[in-house]
Amino acid sequence: MFQSSEISKSLTSHDRKKDGLMRYPAKAASWKLVDEKWPSFGADPRNLRLALSTDGFNPFSGQNSKYSCWPVILVIYDLPPWLIMKRKHMMLTLLI
Repeated sequence: MFQSSEISKSLTSHDRKKDGLMRYPAKAASWKLVDEKWPSFGADPRNLRLALSTDGFNPFSGQNSKYSCWPVILVIYDLPPWLIMKRKHMMLTLLI
């Protein structure tokens, strides 16, 4: 992630306006809790905050099939909002 100068600039550009509205994960209560509980983690700009996401589907499109797939995807929350859900920034880490 930090090898590209464009992406590394994006990773550290959080919009943290103090207007009380949540427009970005950086304003979430859980993000603030991590900043308060582990201040050294939030202070180091090289640390990334990741979201783990999974959802099962049937690969053969039959309703009564015994098989299913469960992709496990990591999403980087340190990117700007318009880049978080872009395909090139999502990582397929596991396929169950």
